[in-house]
Amino acid sequence: MASSKRQQHTSAVLLSSIVRLIISPICAYGLIMLLHLDGITAQALFIASAIPTSRNSAALALEYGNEPGFAAQAVLVSMLLSSITLTVVVNLAMVLF
Repeated sequence: MASSKRQQHTSAVLLSSIVRLIISPICAYGLIMLLHLDGITAQALFIASAIPTSRNSAALALEYGNEPGFAAQAVLVSMLLSSITLTVVVNLAMVLF
């Protein structure tokens, strides 16, 4: 993170975070309804769909030399935004299932 440029890939990083933190739970909700799941199973799947990008993806990108700056920024932004979105998803899981 310290060596990456802060303004590099800004729109792509935001798009990846939106997909990971917002679109993914919407898709998971659709699948949960399609499969008629309920209770703790539905809650766990719904909450797991909103987990932010893993640090492992940045480590693998660095190891293989494949856009490590982008991966590090994606991890940072999704982690920061997940404090808001994950709270909402956990509350929705309690209400919906």
